Amino acid sequence: MSLDRLLSDNRAVSPAVTQALTIGITSLLVTGLLIGGSQMVDSQRERVTEEALENVGDGIARDLIRLDAFDTETLNSTVSFRATYPERIADQSYNVEVSPDISRTRVYVNATGLNRYAVVRFANETNVCPSVVSSGPLAVSYNASADCMEVTRG
Repeated sequence: MSLDRLLSDNRAVSPAVTQALTIGITSLLVTGLLIGGSQMVDSQRERVTEEALENVGDGIARDLIRLDAFDTETLNSTVSFRATYPERIADQSYNVEVSPDISRTRVYVNATGLNRYAVVRFANETNVCPSVVSSGPLAVSYNASADCMEVTRG
């Protein structure tokens, strides 16, 4: 057999090229699926975190609204509602800040490690003391000596 004949022989090349192309295309598809899947998990985590922060803010706002319905002018003691909220959301602690505004009170819940937050606003008649508390069991109470509603660690 001469060298020219061996170099010009192209038998059995097609299966090898087909297999190499199949492996290459499969690798690209699997890589694309892994990247897409990880981005989906990240976006799901962000959405779940935002929903959990909104739930905490809504719960605190509901308790403040419920406390606002009391006739606080005749109270001479403290009235409070205690609620247990998660210590961590998406493995991060969070802060709750309640601040009165001219027209509406604002409940701001912030997960600093994830750079996510939720804001709930509501109208109220009773004064609200500004307060900042960290995550966990919280109490919404009427402080008769300060004549305002406040959020404290419960």
